[in-house]
Amino acid sequence: MFSDYLEDDEQIVFVCHRHIIILLKDCIRVFIIHFGLVFLAWWIFPQIFWICIVWAVIGLLRTLLLMQDWYYDSWLVTNMGIIGVQWTGYFDRTSTRVEYASIEGVNYNIKGFIATILNFGTVSLSKLGGPATVSLNDAYNPKRIEKNILQFQEQFMTSKNFKDQEVLKALLSDLVADHVKKHGLPQAMQEDIKSHTAKKK
Repeated sequence: MFSDYLEDDEQIVFVCHRHIIILLKDCIRVFIIHFGLVFLAWWIFPQIFWICIVWAVIGLLRTLLLMQDWYYDSWLVTNMGIIGVQWTGYFDRTSTRVEYASIEGVNYNIKGFIATILNFGTVSLSKLGGPATVSLNDAYNPKRIEKNILQFQEQFMTSKNFKDQEVLKALLSDLVADHVKKHGLPQAMQEDIKSHTAKKK
């Protein structure tokens, strides 16, 4: 479902969604307006049956749009970084990518009685040299999201440092081999090799 936002070798580790209560709250509002009131109007005025049907179909479409909006408004935590996806319609989509190397910190804020009881809040990423660039409002279990992001960031940075060390070793080996090939071994090193060989004999 999110393959359009990923690079070639990128894999999704987990997806952070808003709390399901946010979707239910919006769906209940649509249900009351488009189904409850329609049924009441049809019961009082049976002659507007087709108008009620059209209004109910519009309500169904709005419900589907709310479900897609809830599903796509999320964070994609991948093996390379965080992708913040914001979906406000079929023709209005936005994504923001933050690499692990540029994440300075992760913080969350749970505010209010309902948010505390149901465990949802706002999670934000702080980027190196700047303010928070990506935030996910009404995220479910923000403490777990923060913990997982920091864990995957540490794994990514450890792997990156190891690869950088291997590249640096290979580069230094090539430089030394090239220098020896052009200029030979230094005199002191040649004497150490001769001395070591003589001791072995």
